[in-house]
Amino acid sequence: MSQILPLIKRIAQNVRDKGGDGRVEKFFIFKLSRKAFAVPAVDVAEVSMPVSLIDIPQHSDFIMGVVNIRGIVIPVINLRSRIGLDADYQSDESSRLLLFSFKAGTYVAMMADDIEYRLREGVVEASGDNSAEERSFRMAVIDNAKYPVLMVDVWLEKNELEILQNVVESF
Repeated sequence: MSQILPLIKRIAQNVRDKGGDGRVEKFFIFKLSRKAFAVPAVDVAEVSMPVSLIDIPQHSDFIMGVVNIRGIVIPVINLRSRIGLDADYQSDESSRLLLFSFKAGTYVAMMADDIEYRLREGVVEASGDNSAEERSFRMAVIDNAKYPVLMVDVWLEKNELEILQNVVESF
């Protein structure tokens, strides 16, 4: 039996049941400042324990430093203030480093307060503009709860991508 037909049926059922745009995705659920977010699993290259940050001369307030993971220098960014959260961050035993790959060979990392390692299936809702949060985030319905979907590349501006690349090249 073809594997595509059951997938099409499941997507169609999700559209009817949940009123979204029908895209079924796998998500990691993580927390920043006690607020839960979802991130598409395909965007996450790796989840690791926090490692020592290497300080750099601050090019911008959104760069916390860099980490070296298996010989690859990866900038660690802080998007908390941009998404309306307290910018301060203190790591603890539940903190994790999320590594994102959003272009071939381009990585960026972000510290999460906590992460749920079990991949969760959800449906991305159709975009709406009922509130400021919905304008800023796509929302995903996962296990009958709504989570804002954090897309790292959406929150970075073009000049910041260039700054991140320059930081990597300076090592």
